[in-house]
Amino acid sequence: MSQILGLSGIGFSIYYLVSHHATQFHGYWDPAAAVLLGVGPPSIMMLSHTVMDLFVGFRLLASSIFSRHARHQAEIIDVLTRASQIVRTDGLGALVPLRNQLQYELLRDGVSLIINDFKAEEIRHNLMAKINAKQSKMILAASLFENMSKLCPGMGMIGTLMGLIAMLSNLNDPTKLGGGMAMALITTLYGLMLGTIIYGPWGEKIHIEAEKILEVDMMVMEGILNVKGKKSSIHMKDMMKTYGSKQTNAGQTRGAS
Repeated sequence: MSQILGLSGIGFSIYYLVSHHATQFHGYWDPAAAVLLGVGPPSIMMLSHTVMDLFVGFRLLASSIFSRHARHQAEIIDVLTRASQIVRTDGLGALVPLRNQLQYELLRDGVSLIINDFKAEEIRHNLMAKINAKQSKMILAASLFENMSKLCPGMGMIGTLMGLIAMLSNLNDPTKLGGGMAMALITTLYGLMLGTIIYGPWGEKIHIEAEKILEVDMMVMEGILNVKGKKSSIHMKDMMKTYGSKQTNAGQTRGAS
């Protein structure tokens, strides 16, 4: 199904460019070039990806714009500290009311594993599988946008060549040369702008978001294992803050490099 939609989108964008290109220059807005560059790259990606991949990519992009990792980190530290205290004083069963209040999925899953008395190694394996699955989705989404950023200049060149062909076919009528030249240049401009300003930064944004989420998730897993080991709440709080500061310093180091 995705391949059919992809081929249909490619065919439609090229047909629209051929049949609706301007006969003369009307400024920097050209609907035919916009259709070619707006529909073409996503349609090409659907030849190798699914519609769900595109949906997940845009959903992750939207969620990354409004994410608040510092707030999540503070909430997770607080929850794990309370969980450690509850386990030491009231036992594993007392975590059930706390689990039902949790919003962060991985943290809720980890507390559930503790309640069901899984071994520490089983908890680690289970949580790592969930972390890896989440990271795989984000890496796929990032590569999707990065590939579209590489496709955009190529799609722009297709429009450029088609514009030159249209221009050369009207050499006997100089009044019609401007439209072909305008299409040739405007599609190249759109391709470079879309790939450089839109899709490229979007892919990098998801890569950065994936790193931040991995840091938080690893902190969650470390905290859950310490709750399972019935570490004291004071030890838990100090360890979580130290862990968080190390991740922050690592992120700053990467940014500086």
